[in-house]
Amino acid sequence: MSEYILEMKNITKGFYGTIVLRDVNFGVKPGEVHVLLGENGAGKSTLMKILSGVHKPDGGEIVIEGESRRIREPVHSLRLGIGMVYQELSLAPNLSVLENIWLGNLPTKAGFFVDWKKAKEETEKVFSQLGIPVNVLRKVSHYDLGLQQLVEIFRVVSQKAKLIILDEPTSTLSEIEVKKLFETINLLRDQGISFIYITHKLDEVFEIGDRVTVLRDGQVIGDTMENVKELTKDDLIKRMVGRTLDEQYPKEVAVTEEVLLEVKDLSDGEYFNNVSFNIRKGEVLGVAGLVGAGNSELAQAIFGLRKIKNGTIRLNSSEYNISSPVDAISRNVGLLTQDRKDGLLQHMPIYVNVSVAQKNEMSKLGFRLRKKEKAQARDYIDKLKVETTSENKLVRNLSGGNQQKIAVAKWICNGTTLFIMDDPTRGVDVGAKVEIYKIINELTAKGYGVLMISSDMPELLAMSDTIMVMKKGEVTAILPASECTQEIIFEKAAGSD
Repeated sequence: MSEYILEMKNITKGFYGTIVLRDVNFGVKPGEVHVLLGENGAGKSTLMKILSGVHKPDGGEIVIEGESRRIREPVHSLRLGIGMVYQELSLAPNLSVLENIWLGNLPTKAGFFVDWKKAKEETEKVFSQLGIPVNVLRKVSHYDLGLQQLVEIFRVVSQKAKLIILDEPTSTLSEIEVKKLFETINLLRDQGISFIYITHKLDEVFEIGDRVTVLRDGQVIGDTMENVKELTKDDLIKRMVGRTLDEQYPKEVAVTEEVLLEVKDLSDGEYFNNVSFNIRKGEVLGVAGLVGAGNSELAQAIFGLRKIKNGTIRLNSSEYNISSPVDAISRNVGLLTQDRKDGLLQHMPIYVNVSVAQKNEMSKLGFRLRKKEKAQARDYIDKLKVETTSENKLVRNLSGGNQQKIAVAKWICNGTTLFIMDDPTRGVDVGAKVEIYKIINELTAKGYGVLMISSDMPELLAMSDTIMVMKKGEVTAILPASECTQEIIFEKAAGSD
């Protein structure tokens, strides 16, 4: 009998003549958390889509519990005991917690009657084991992202999954929510359920992982690392990017005394109230806060996506009265959204995305200057080290890190002087993160300002000049980054008033 619940042997996959996976061997043992690492574009998603039945391999074999299987579709994969929890949640917000967990799989009695009592008891039992007080009959939309993530996991478990794939599960969670997620994973692991855990947060590898496999350029690098406790971050980084990253946070200070943005007593009457702060030229103002703190809504308001009820904003000493993103763009303000899909034209080529915010420079008599657009795109592809074969490539076919670089390029070439970045490295690998940090350094060196909201605490501490902490829509602290620690920020974001 095999020691593995899953074995993927010599898996090969190509798209349009390009090999994405080459002879990949990957195995998962019962009751383990197997971490799958790799840069954006390394092949992780393709490998998991093959396992979950979205793609079919061009070659190789999949063995589940000792039996060779050909996975036809996602439903078939789930029947074989493999459940996938995607980064973007897929819950029905108007249904209850209980209904979401048992959706399409409700227990029955007498053959065809729904056994609501059994479903309720089993659901409450799971949450009780974790010490989480939940009204399972309440709509799932009433709960935070952390609990919604658990509902996704329990839904897969209710369908008898023995192996659960978690794709970047903590990308939008607070520290408290991450802790609950890890408790859940440990509880299920003790019950014999296995996990494939995909992450770019290397600290999580040591906190939750049992074994680690690294993919690079569609191939497994070295052997699976059997004991996480014997590894270091440098070991992982070297395998992922082919080199050591001696400086993961290459911060360069460029702050001046001249104020670029002045916000005073800003409120929208719903998500944030009486918010005041300044951003100086050359400064990175980091914004910290738990889910529901109002920091993303504040960013949207400054960019004209949300109506401001009270307060004033001054940009370059002039009144900043805007009613739409078009007004903000005309004042040289740009927003990198938390979800890249909201800020990019995924179905359009790179060169269109780079120049889309430019009205006059890239058009003449109402016609777009395509040659000029493409030449500009090529310049930014080279400058920002975007991995692509051509400026004609569709943005949706780029890796997450390269998409983020295109989002930055869009605002740079529009003459943006105030960059609002909402979790700029979310879902981005360690190599691409460093490139984005270097871009931030280049922006501040030119005297531009950066408002950087981040859920990555080490990033926030390392790349900010000043840190503003928000809690329930209000500012609880504004401190020099040099005086901050994770403990101080967490206390201000979640501690007692």
